[in-house]
Amino acid sequence: MSTARKLALATSMLADLAALLAELQVAAEQEETVSPDWVETTIAAERFGVPADSIRSLCRRKHFGRRLGSRWQVDLNRLRRHFGKT
Repeated sequence: MSTARKLALATSMLADLAALLAELQVAAEQEETVSPDWVETTIAAERFGVPADSIRSLCRRKHFGRRLGSRWQVDLNRLRRHFGKT
């Protein structure tokens, strides 16, 4: 492969990478601006079809929730992203 062809290929790959980076940056900014939608863990468990203990575990291990007294509330937006549901 000639040097000119390699250069053209590298330039094309860099342009594709720059477009991907721009897409990811926009997505990350949108995720940061979504305000938390807090619900009780039992409600989230029903909505996602998983045991409430699993939701509470995500609250503890992955910081998806907050404690209010002795009860957990979980951020539905983070759960949606985690489970791949919109």
